[in-house]
Amino acid sequence: MPLPEEDLMVRIAWLHYQEGITLSEIADRFGLSRPKTTRLLDKARRNGIVRFYIQAPNAHLLSLEKELKDTFHLTDAVVVPSSPSLDMVYENIGKGGAILLHRMIQRGDLVGISWGRTLRYLADNLFPKDGVEDVKFVSLAGGLTVGSFMNPYNIGEKLASMYRGECYYIHAPEVVESPDLKDFYMSERVNQKTFEMAKRARLSLLGIGVASQQHSTYIRAGFIDWQDMEIIRQMGGVGDILGQFFNIRGEVLDLELHNRTIAVPLEELRKMPNVIGLAGGEHKVEAILGALRGRFIKILVTDEHTAQELLRKHTQEA
Repeated sequence: MPLPEEDLMVRIAWLHYQEGITLSEIADRFGLSRPKTTRLLDKARRNGIVRFYIQAPNAHLLSLEKELKDTFHLTDAVVVPSSPSLDMVYENIGKGGAILLHRMIQRGDLVGISWGRTLRYLADNLFPKDGVEDVKFVSLAGGLTVGSFMNPYNIGEKLASMYRGECYYIHAPEVVESPDLKDFYMSERVNQKTFEMAKRARLSLLGIGVASQQHSTYIRAGFIDWQDMEIIRQMGGVGDILGQFFNIRGEVLDLELHNRTIAVPLEELRKMPNVIGLAGGEHKVEAILGALRGRFIKILVTDEHTAQELLRKHTQEA
């Protein structure tokens, strides 16, 4: 859903007065006209939001965003309020991702997608943008082996219909039984074309998984079992992106599993622009930290408590 007017006023006021960004630059950032941006800033003054400082309960989230960008050399960051409910944390992150995507997406764009709960919440909270259509979405990895609301096929269809576009899928599960079977799927011309498209995406949306028996979507999807996950943990694994596991330093693990995983390699992901990672929750701090250190993502959408813990842990280990 669109930013509430009060939140938009806070952001405009913060960027203008605290960070010295011009009103023209702010207008471009939020897709607003210069006159409307000026009117919102004037209204912020009248309503008492702007005095000698910015008075609003979530204004400190903007400073967290800036600190994340500066610390991890990110293109952008979005920090949403935290919640005692983990499901609400995921939903808030999805909403934050929807606002970010609405701001960045352009007519005729090519957008890469994976699967997961936060992406599903993003799709559920996205809204059309005037003049933006013919947007193509493409899978960055194979799908789930069982039907699920988190499946890229369902998420891609919803996103494509929003912008009168199309979605292209990798016609294979994300993990197969053997490297030979992976080679078979990858020999299909339609999959080769889809992978080539995926590598050319201007924007990419993906979740960050955690190497944990309790929280791993990979276990719930049936791709690996508890014993496999314990081996990954013993090897220093903390998280995964597109089914490829890495340690807290951002180093990809040498796993036989990766030889059976059908997804854009993380080495290729590093080269792609505007890769947006959506993840949060205390149990994902190490996974997100590994993803940031590995430079697998360029933009992070997370919640307040996770952002604070990321910065604390990174500073502590520096």
